[in-house]
Amino acid sequence: MFFDSKQFQVMTGSLQALSMQQQMILHNLANVETPGYKSKSVSFVDTLADEQNRYDLKAVITTDDNTSVRPDGNNVDTDMESMKLYENYVTQLAMYQKITGQFTNFRYVMSQFTR
Repeated sequence: MFFDSKQFQVMTGSLQALSMQQQMILHNLANVETPGYKSKSVSFVDTLADEQNRYDLKAVITTDDNTSVRPDGNNVDTDMESMKLYENYVTQLAMYQKITGQFTNFRYVMSQFTR
């Protein structure tokens, strides 16, 4: 069934990862005026769970300690964070459209069986 497929698991896992990434970007933007705040980013590592043959995403959060944009030690670049936020939005939109298309196909197939 579609809901048990690897493709569906990867798509829903990707949406969860994108949501977490969006939260991190918003957290950075919320701290743009916080002295000494260092920008954080989140990346994900795909792993394959042994027993259930499912994809799991492992989050890795990193802090950029190498750069300082301002004299107070804060290194949040609002332009860069805004670009990341927009990129995240576009990627989420594409994933939602893909999932919606899968549901449309599933609904069509099911309607053929009920005739």
